[in-house]
Amino acid sequence: MAAQLRLPQLNPILVREARTRMRGVRPYLILTIFLLVLILTTFGIYQYMVSQARSGMVVLSSHIGQALFKGLAFTEMFFIVLVAPILTSSAISSERERLTYDMLLATPLRPGQMLSGKLIGALSYLFLLIVASIPVFSTVLIFGGVSLRTLVLTVLLLGGAALFFGAVGLFSSALLGRTVPAVILSYAIVLLICGVPLIIASVWSQFSNPQGQSPPPWLLYLNPFSAIIAVTTVAPIMPQPDVPFFSVSDPFMVIPFLSQFSIGIVRYAPEGPLLMPVYRATLLGFGLGTFILLWISSHLALPMRRWQPRWSDLGFVVVIGAIALVMWVTVEWWWIVPPVEPWLMPVDAPPIAPPMVP
Repeated sequence: MAAQLRLPQLNPILVREARTRMRGVRPYLILTIFLLVLILTTFGIYQYMVSQARSGMVVLSSHIGQALFKGLAFTEMFFIVLVAPILTSSAISSERERLTYDMLLATPLRPGQMLSGKLIGALSYLFLLIVASIPVFSTVLIFGGVSLRTLVLTVLLLGGAALFFGAVGLFSSALLGRTVPAVILSYAIVLLICGVPLIIASVWSQFSNPQGQSPPPWLLYLNPFSAIIAVTTVAPIMPQPDVPFFSVSDPFMVIPFLSQFSIGIVRYAPEGPLLMPVYRATLLGFGLGTFILLWISSHLALPMRRWQPRWSDLGFVVVIGAIALVMWVTVEWWWIVPPVEPWLMPVDAPPIAPPMVP
């Protein structure tokens, strides 16, 4: 008898999560509101760029495309950071609160399969929102100014941030076992990763020795907002006399709110302003952090003998070791050495033309 060809089966936890999450009116209402926010953001940025052009600023079609892309990417990253933890912070705790966790553990599924199914099932809706926003992002193509490389890096950052912050919520759910404390812990970790580095970077020049130095790049390595700004910002151009710096290369950065997320991204060197590619470390850090959190969560999800070694640990060790090896081999690519600044200037000071260096 010929052996039957068996197709690989999907994770049953993933199938159940995907089916139950799209029931009711709420998923479609959230999708509608999300797309409306993106549309209003697009319209608002366009009107802002038009007003800048009317006030006498040099605004080209490519500037409008870059501003639209930057604003939409930042809005979507903010939505991911805000929503991803809450989607996964109830993955384990809700099963315990409904008294169905013991039945889930009695299935042949391993803890790693259970957690991966919970994570991907919870984030599948978030990925659906990302895909649904593609038509809105396509408006950028009308104006141009965005390269394919920038688009690919932006998608990678959005996907990496969704997985990482989803893993943060899953870790909190497995650690505390109750939904409300898990949500609070998730957002506390998000605030520690996103908010604290920006606060330190904004006051770094005031307390550095000597004063006026830029914050070190490693301070922003895990900050998704700094990474998305670094990807979507056009490489600065040497300013012309009597012309504002960002009115030449990136006019959208004159908005004070958004410029606060770019502190430390632009540095001043003898050859002119430089753009710090902190997104490289962000991508590698999100990948390493996601698997470490999943590994810890797979042990925390067990009711007893949590830290007893299992065969599934070998897979996590291999993946984490491979990512760590890649980071070690490519350390010169993602570890940024700040340029030597020829003069001391506060980060939040109005950009001026650098002096001539003999």
